[in-house]
Amino acid sequence: MAKQEQRETWQDIKEIWGSSSLGEKINFQFSTLIEELKANTSQWEKDSIKSDVTKIKSAWKQYKGNVSQWEKDSISKDVSKISQLLKKFLKKLKRKK
Repeated sequence: MAKQEQRETWQDIKEIWGSSSLGEKINFQFSTLIEELKANTSQWEKDSIKSDVTKIKSAWKQYKGNVSQWEKDSISKDVSKISQLLKKFLKKLKRKK
């Protein structure tokens, strides 16, 4: 699946979200939730998360060169299917406006 198609799908989602009457309320709720999570996260948890992210990045660098063409094609096909479902969903949302 082309990256351009993925960008267009995400752009459609952003436009619908932004023009939704609940968009501002949802954004506010997410912002509040993020602030609460930050305020209630200990330094140990933050350090642990950073360590885990570093390990994941390191493992990905080693792994990404060992992915077979079949695996790449399979993932691409799955992403394409998900994208098509999102597009259908977005079209239905646009029609309801």
